[in-house]
Amino acid sequence: MSDSLSWKLLTEQTVKKDHWVDLRSRSYLLPNGRELSPYYSYHNRSFTVIAARDEAGDFICVRQFRPGIAEVTTEFPAGGIEPGEEPLEAAKRELLEETGCVSECWSFLGRIAPNATIADNYAYCYLAEGCRKQAERQLDETECMETIVVPRSEMQRLIQEGGFVQAVHIAVYYLMQAGRTR
Repeated sequence: MSDSLSWKLLTEQTVKKDHWVDLRSRSYLLPNGRELSPYYSYHNRSFTVIAARDEAGDFICVRQFRPGIAEVTTEFPAGGIEPGEEPLEAAKRELLEETGCVSECWSFLGRIAPNATIADNYAYCYLAEGCRKQAERQLDETECMETIVVPRSEMQRLIQEGGFVQAVHIAVYYLMQAGRTR
């Protein structure tokens, strides 16, 4: 990255911080010499998203209510990375917690920034193949979801028709389709 394009952080204040949000107000000096203030940003935990496929190659998904859009969405299993936890371990934990499934075949698809304009976290994207049920789900107290299987032949249609709307989850699907494993 060219340093001539970087913004210089002048000040930073926490506006609101709790278990769910860490909102910050920042002031920056821009490359053109102007000052930008306030500029609001979120400090969020990074998270994992898992394109989980069963032994038939179908997708193991979850359905849950998303208050931001006030809709029940179909999406891949996903969840936050705990402090000190490696992304792959978080992915394995989230898959087990949300679906009761495990996999012996994991591929790293990539690390992507969900909203680089205002958030500082990353999504670590994985493909888990040959998933099989091993245990009952272990949902967090605020998680209310169901596990479903989406036939692999239906996933593309589901995305195109607006039945699978989480942007990062769609990116994971296309990373998987492209065979990106780095």
